[in-house]
Amino acid sequence: MEASMSNINRIPLVIAVIAPLVLAASALAQDGPVRTITEIADGVYRATNNNHGTVFMVTDEGVVLADPINPDFAIWLKGELDSRFGVPVRYVVYSHHHWDHASGGAAFADTAQFVGHANMLHHLALPPESTQLTDVEGQYAPLAALDTDADGVISRAEASDMDAPRFAGLDANGDGAISGAELMRGPVSLVHPPNITYTDQLDISLGGKRLRLNLVGEMNHSLDSSRITFPDASVMFVVDYITFQRLPYMEMDFELGMYEEWMAAIRDTEEIARNFDHVAAGHGPVGTVDDITDWRLYFEALEAAVAAAIDAGQSLEEMQQSIEIPDYSHWNGYNWLDMNVLGMYHFLTD
Repeated sequence: MEASMSNINRIPLVIAVIAPLVLAASALAQDGPVRTITEIADGVYRATNNNHGTVFMVTDEGVVLADPINPDFAIWLKGELDSRFGVPVRYVVYSHHHWDHASGGAAFADTAQFVGHANMLHHLALPPESTQLTDVEGQYAPLAALDTDADGVISRAEASDMDAPRFAGLDANGDGAISGAELMRGPVSLVHPPNITYTDQLDISLGGKRLRLNLVGEMNHSLDSSRITFPDASVMFVVDYITFQRLPYMEMDFELGMYEEWMAAIRDTEEIARNFDHVAAGHGPVGTVDDITDWRLYFEALEAAVAAAIDAGQSLEEMQQSIEIPDYSHWNGYNWLDMNVLGMYHFLTD
C-alpha cells in the first residue's frame, strides 16, 4: 500500500490501549441504533449508523475507511468488516474533525494509518489551560452557563441534560468535569488524531484501487473538510457542508461567517461531481450530482427570500414567521427553517 501527494506530513502513530477504547465505546453507546451496510459500486460500500453515514473501499490488501462515526459503531463495523471480508482496515480517512463523524477511530489503530487535512491537528489541540469558561466563543459558548456553582468547570451533575457522547467528547482528561480549555476545543476527545496529513491533495493506492482526498477549502462549516473520491468506482463522498434531502442544521453556524466561501465550495463540488456516477453524503441517501444541485438551489431560494424580506423592512422575527419554501417542505429538518432564516439573515447583514 502506498500514499502519494504534495506536502505530506507524517506524525508518529499512537496505538490506543484496549481499556480506554472499551470505556469510550460504553460512553458513546446508543439505544438500538439502526445500522446498515450496502454496496454502492465496485467494492465501495456505504455504512450507516442511524442518520450518519460513512463509506469504505475493500481491496485484497485491506480496507480504506472514511469517518468511523463513533466508538460503538466503529467496534461494530470492525467486526462486520472482519466477518464479511477478512481483511484489516489499513487507512482511516477523515472528512473533517467534527466529533459526530470522526470519533471512534481507535478501534482500528492496531492496523490502520489515520489521514486528515493538516488543519485537523489545530482543531484537535487543546487551548492553553488558563482558558476560562467565560473566554469561550462560538457555538459552545452558551454551555458555560451550566457552571452554576461558579467554580470554573462544568461538572457532570451540572451537565446532567447533556448526552453522554458529547460530555465524553468534551472531557479530554476524563476527570468528570469540563474546563474552559476543553469547552473551547469542543467535543473531540474521542477523535483519534491523524498521523498522515496533507495540504491540497492526497492520493492513496491500496490493492490496485485508488482514493483521493482534496481540501474543500476554508469555509463556514470547517477549515479542514476533505472531499473524498473513489475514481475506480465513480463514487464521491461529501460530509456536512453538503447534505441530501435535509435542511442545513439549525442556524447554519452563522457566527463563523464565510458564507460566500461555503457557496463556492458547494458549486465547485457540484461541478466535479458531474464526473461521478454516485455521490454519498454524511447525512441522507446515496445520490448524484442532481442532489448537490438541489442543495445549492435551496440556499439560493433561502437567500432570495431573506433578502426580499430585508428589503421589505421586515424584522428578523417577522421573516422567521412568514418565510416558507414549500418546494423543500418534504425534506428532513424542515422545522429548522426559522433557524435557517436566522442564519441567512446574519450572513446577509453582519
